[in-house]
Amino acid sequence: MDNEVSAQIETIELAMIKTSVFGFDPAILSILDNVEVSQQEIENFKSRLGPNVCAFLFGIANSAYHGGLKMGSVQHFYDAVNRLGMQYTKALIVQFALHSMAKECQKTEVIFAKNFASSLVGKIMAHGMGFTEEEARKVELACLLSGIGVLMMTLYRNHSSTGDLVLSDEFIEHYHIYLTDRMLQRFQLPDYIREMLMFNGFSLDRMDISLQSVVPLAIAAVDWSFRTMNNKLVIRSQYTSMEDRLTPSLAGIIEEKFAAAGLKQYLIVITTPAIGSKYMHRNL
Repeated sequence: MDNEVSAQIETIELAMIKTSVFGFDPAILSILDNVEVSQQEIENFKSRLGPNVCAFLFGIANSAYHGGLKMGSVQHFYDAVNRLGMQYTKALIVQFALHSMAKECQKTEVIFAKNFASSLVGKIMAHGMGFTEEEARKVELACLLSGIGVLMMTLYRNHSSTGDLVLSDEFIEHYHIYLTDRMLQRFQLPDYIREMLMFNGFSLDRMDISLQSVVPLAIAAVDWSFRTMNNKLVIRSQYTSMEDRLTPSLAGIIEEKFAAAGLKQYLIVITTPAIGSKYMHRNL
């Protein structure tokens, strides 16, 4: 990447993180890097984010996906941050700020929806491949942030570009990853995210697929679904049996999280009868 392109990317970054554009001062997110931050400091932090961001975080934290049914709903912001984790909370805040700008344009909202869908699919895939919960969370976070550069460049083109810097589709395709990298560094997000996103190949771990490779697999799966199914993640799931009606299915949990993020229009769940369930018996 030459100096001119580097300068252009810096111009985009600085334009998009202005408080007037972002909705709040992004510098305040550094409080989430302090492992010794007090409960009161976290509660005070809430007022600096604004009510819409907080409502979004509470909705996600209280969803079944994050244990809202088993552990009960959280009432305090500090508890919501603890349930989600500091780094995941930070990533969600950054994404929500961009999502707020993206709502005015379907193209940019679709980018946000794909990032969000990839994070869920990535975590499910990681679990299915036998990775630990901690490892699956790493995939989830990397997928969530994977398209941040594309989203910021597209938003810049729609709202802030001038005659001196007009972004083409080719420019965004080739250089978005560098803006993503700059944002990961700016917000001091974990190094493993950079490692997962900056490598373009397919990584193997001895005789098995590596955790790093789950990220592009999840992103590709979601991209394929959105391209072929009119910008929607389409999943197939069995009905929950009557005996398990108090335990939501995985598809139900995904539906709830999409709804909590305001993205339910980007998800379709195709249900099939569970073998041996009363739904099956009723159909026979």
